[in-house]
Order: sequence, then structure tokens, then C-alpha cells
Amino acid sequence: MANARGKEIDNTHLSIDQAEARGFIHRDYIAHCLRWTKIAKDLNLGGKYKEADIIDVGCGKDMPLARMLMTNRMAPKSYVGIEYNKMEIPHMFDNTTFQPHLIDNVDFTKTDIMEDSFNVSVCLEVLEHVEPSMAVMILDQISDVVVQGGTCYFSTPCYDEKVGAAKNHVNEMTYRAFGALLEARGFQILDHYGTFASQKDYKHELDGNTKYLYTKLSEYYDTNYLATIFAPLYPSMARNVLWKCINTQSKDFNKRFPPIKEIGGRLGSSEKADDLRYA
Repeated sequence: MANARGKEIDNTHLSIDQAEARGFIHRDYIAHCLRWTKIAKDLNLGGKYKEADIIDVGCGKDMPLARMLMTNRMAPKSYVGIEYNKMEIPHMFDNTTFQPHLIDNVDFTKTDIMEDSFNVSVCLEVLEHVEPSMAVMILDQISDVVVQGGTCYFSTPCYDEKVGAAKNHVNEMTYRAFGALLEARGFQILDHYGTFASQKDYKHELDGNTKYLYTKLSEYYDTNYLATIFAPLYPSMARNVLWKCINTQSKDFNKRFPPIKEIGGRLGSSEKADDLRYA
């Protein structure tokens, strides 16, 4: 049994419609928007988007990253969205100069995509929806289709045994385990940022200016916004992290994390997570 739902692959997704139905924007969706904004910000530096060949693994039914790039007039050189579910390209791309390509209703690990076809990859909130062995295959496939030196973005929840995993997640990995897994598959971590964090996890770290800032902002913002505002400062304490990496296509680089086989305790929420020690 993979998780509470007994699935090896989960195909649920986060939608703004769900947030609107609840009457407020939950921190999950705020974090999503800020992830896309961060990637767009990086691509905009020096006009990098003009030469960007992007593959978006698990692009989502609304293709939100592609939509953000289009509405901000940042059409990349090429964009390919990969989606496990069956979907169509949103009509907002009709009659526009930015024409994204979509490969839907597929298992990415079985797609026939030429090696070194992209220089940017995005894989946000995907790997927690599959078993650990499939997560490894997805990472390896990304490494194959992205050129050496290409930029790769990943985000996924950080498993906390005290809190448990979300019911629709097949396997959440711990912060240290996922960092070690990225490095083991040849992704050198350039930087990483918490995307949301519970106040009780980072509040004890606040001091001086950050403590004053937290106190002042908490007078205005609710917990959903505070969770995302301070999270980038404390990635190791965050409930979710965005990782920016370079695809080295090797294992010969300075690493931030110990080998995954040396990490003690549980590596993730799935019963199969410990198999990663031998991957």
C-alpha cells in the first residue's frame, strides 16, 4: 500500500476554482503563484526567456506557467507541456504568437523525447504524486532531455512525520532526503527556497529586524500569507521547497547533502521510500 489511498500514481491537481469556492486563497495556491513568478523572474533576467526551450513536466490543466509567461510578454523560444491527465491547450492561446506544445495523457517516463532538447525544465508539485521508484525515473528522464548545464526547477512538499503526508500524496520526502536524491541523480543545487512554512516551525529563529517585521506584518496578513512571506528564509524548516538546479549529467560536483544512504530515519511517507537508499 503506497499511502492512505493505496495509489502508486495520483492525478489530482490544484485549481484556482477550488480556492475561490472556499472563499479565500489558501497558502498552497499562493505558493504556486510565487513559484511561477520566481521562474519567470529568472527567465526575464537579461532576456533569457528569448532563448529558453522549456519542458514543463506536469504542466497542469490550465498551463499556468505558460499563461504567466504569455501575459507578461515573455514568450520563450519553445515550450512543451507534459501532462499525465487528458487535457487541451487553453483557448487563451488561440491566435497568439506564443503557441505552446502539449503532450497529454502520457506517462512522462515512457515518452519518446530526443535527448538534450531543452535548456530549462520545470517540475512543480509532481514527484509527491508518484512512488519513489517512479520519481527517480522522472528525474533521470529530465536529466536526459535537458542539456548539460541546463537549469532545472523542482518543488515538492517536505515530509514531517509528526504532521504526516497529505491524503492525495503518494510519497512526500523529507527535506534532506530530497536534496540528497537530486544530487544523486546529477542535479547540482544552485539555491533553494521555502515556499510555505508553519509559523511555529520558524518563529523561534526570528530576531532583531525579522522579528519586528513579522510582528508588523502579522497585524495585517493572515497565516496563509505569513506562511509564504517568511518561508524563503528558512528552507530547511519549510513544509515545501523550490529547488533551482543545474543539470550536470554527472555526479562529480560539490554537494550540499550527505549521500542518501547515510541519512538516518525515514526518507519519506511511502513504505517504499527507504528503497531510495539503494537507487
